[in-house]
Amino acid sequence: MAEETGVILGFDHIEVTVPRGGEARAKQFYGEVLGLRELALPAYRATQDGVWYRCGGQQLYVALDDDFSPQRAVHFAFLVRDLDALQARLAAAGAPVTRDEPLPGVERIASSDPFGNRLEFLARLPAPATDAAPPDARAGDEIRALARDVFGRAADAYVASPGHATGSDLRRLVELVAPTPSDRALDISTGGGHTALALAPHVGHMMASDLTPRMLAAARAFIGTQGITNVDFVVADAERLPFLDATFTLVTARIAPHHYADIRAAVKEMARVLTPGGRLVLEDSIAPEDPQLDALVNAWDRRRDPSHVREYTVSEWRGLLAAAGLEVMHVETARKAHDFTEWVERMQMPDEARRALERDILGAPAAARDHFEVIEREGRLVSWTADFVILRAEHSVVR
Repeated sequence: MAEETGVILGFDHIEVTVPRGGEARAKQFYGEVLGLRELALPAYRATQDGVWYRCGGQQLYVALDDDFSPQRAVHFAFLVRDLDALQARLAAAGAPVTRDEPLPGVERIASSDPFGNRLEFLARLPAPATDAAPPDARAGDEIRALARDVFGRAADAYVASPGHATGSDLRRLVELVAPTPSDRALDISTGGGHTALALAPHVGHMMASDLTPRMLAAARAFIGTQGITNVDFVVADAERLPFLDATFTLVTARIAPHHYADIRAAVKEMARVLTPGGRLVLEDSIAPEDPQLDALVNAWDRRRDPSHVREYTVSEWRGLLAAAGLEVMHVETARKAHDFTEWVERMQMPDEARRALERDILGAPAAARDHFEVIEREGRLVSWTADFVILRAEHSVVR
């Protein structure tokens, strides 16, 4: 490598100013929210106020200024490993977050510290795949493998889960489906088989599908004990259903789409296998329309379950269904409380990760705690409440 001949060798440190009296808030933001490691003040700064941090191979000096004014244009950009995780931390701290236009090879967000200083955060995008598989297909394969592993281990727990086996939401879904003896029905991502079991007595034929063989086997064993004989079972990826066009008059998917690697492909498949005039009824947990609450709830769910992809907002669901040629006929939302212990134990979450998630939910901003109805007792998280949606859609045109 040729020797550098320029006068400037690089950065020694970067300085940002905050108002005098704001040192505690600065430490909380830069040290706790951003996770920078505090350093001892250099000897030549020992008589001065402020805080020093290690930031990769450089140092950041947070200086106190008696005549402070925030820097809203001049700024510095942090290179981060996981942009979604950082966005969730910022949202949890109540910091503003906006998505900037991606640059070649990077995605980025903009925020500010508690004093209004502009900050930018960037993450490098993976290099394009060099073989025939496109990058998104590789990511999808990884997500599907995670789902098979996670739900294979948790199959029996999902069959026994009260939140999946019973509840007013399941009764309401059946009401909106309005099943008839002439229906040929498909339940996608059947999980413990509860939706298929609820519909089977009312339809001519019921097909239950799931990506995870062990989960499907558990559902088959469970339904087999209930005296139901009109249900068949098939291992199937929701994004590549192994059925002919216009096979089913009724399709359902309950508490599953947030695991789909390619939600657009899955919704198009649901529309494809429906007969003209057929009904699609979806139920899933949803994200609030508020971007900060959206980021927060998706981060919580992803930490609990690594196969979680995304909970969508109601407006996103409307767009997805319309793009697949489906007309939304009915939308209703409701709330469901998650008992924290049961919620994490069902996914066999490791103790250390569970405790960290509990701390973060309890430490969420007041507005988030209010929205998610966080219940705390003697310093422990009892429950939190999520939003879910049930949608009924039909083909907007006869094919």
